[in-house]
Amino acid sequence: MIDIRENILARLVAIIDGVADFKQVYRNYVDLTEDDLPAAAVLDGDEETEDTSDASMRPPHRPTLTTMTPEIIVFKLAPQVGPDISVLRRQLVKAVLYDSELNQQIVKTGRYGNGAIRYLGCQTDLGWERSMFGALKVNLLFKYALKPDDL
Repeated sequence: MIDIRENILARLVAIIDGVADFKQVYRNYVDLTEDDLPAAAVLDGDEETEDTSDASMRPPHRPTLTTMTPEIIVFKLAPQVGPDISVLRRQLVKAVLYDSELNQQIVKTGRYGNGAIRYLGCQTDLGWERSMFGALKVNLLFKYALKPDDL
């Protein structure tokens, strides 16, 4: 069985683990202390299909385009946390967008539509009246064909 969603999330953990010198890369865990840093986490995020507006009589097991939006959170403390966070953002975005394994799974969705990997933006905790902890959240979008027969 093939679960593209799970494959994407597992691959994100592996990519992030190879990008920087993190003590640990977690999945869906963000309850960290300063001793755990630097660290990163992949949050599963949301998933939707484009079937909500499809009232046709097509078979329910037919493939459908699915969009998932996982998040990557980076936690870091350093004297130069702003520049460090910028470097990590650049490295993470490039590593994900150019990863050949992800591109093979996602972009080649065949006749069921065009798959996509997109960087949607980021948020930091470095701002007026925010903590200065040094966290970065990278938002990504993955669009792929969900094939119920493969689940």
